[in-house]
Amino acid sequence: MLELERKPEIEKPELRRRIYIVRVEMSSPERVEEARMIDDNTKEIRYAFPKSVRQKIERVRNKYKNLLYGITVNFYGLQMIDDRKVEEIRKIVSEADRELREIDASLSARYILVPVSEEAIEKGELYTKILYAIQYQICKEVFQRVKDLKSDTPRKVTKESIRDMLERMRELNILGDEKIDRLIDSISKMLDMRTEEIKRAILEELEWLERELELL
Repeated sequence: MLELERKPEIEKPELRRRIYIVRVEMSSPERVEEARMIDDNTKEIRYAFPKSVRQKIERVRNKYKNLLYGITVNFYGLQMIDDRKVEEIRKIVSEADRELREIDASLSARYILVPVSEEAIEKGELYTKILYAIQYQICKEVFQRVKDLKSDTPRKVTKESIRDMLERMRELNILGDEKIDRLIDSISKMLDMRTEEIKRAILEELEWLERELELL
């Protein structure tokens, strides 16, 4: 069965990479051109763009948000990366900016990088929080892939697809911690088990990680 390394003390390897919080801002489709109160209970709003244009803007935003979420660590609603991903973030945001400006010259996309103190990560509980957040994100993505499976065991194409995803998710290891790689290896091997056993094991880990993150 899948088991995380549930030790009371997390061994912290020396950080080999600079870690950042990344914030990406893209123009909203809900830009208001005019608003006025009709009465105490009613407000009339005139959007800057018609519905068809708002839908185009929203599609661009969703497209690039999904790309960004796929390469960043979700940490309490913040997105984290290491220095390996800075150029990739720049390219994604640049493409988002270009597509938005093609819709309307007033639209744009930009990103902000905020360095995270190495000392804060290494000395405090922040390291453990980031480690658990990465493990949670990996387990959650796998659970999303297996939760609706009906077959007794995952089909070959399903296992290959999940294993490919797991290999890509090694890039989320912004801490350079071997425990992340060992978790991915364990999940990959577990895919040869019965489907219900996989679901149960992954769900147990998710519930445990949720409890630990709440306690930290």
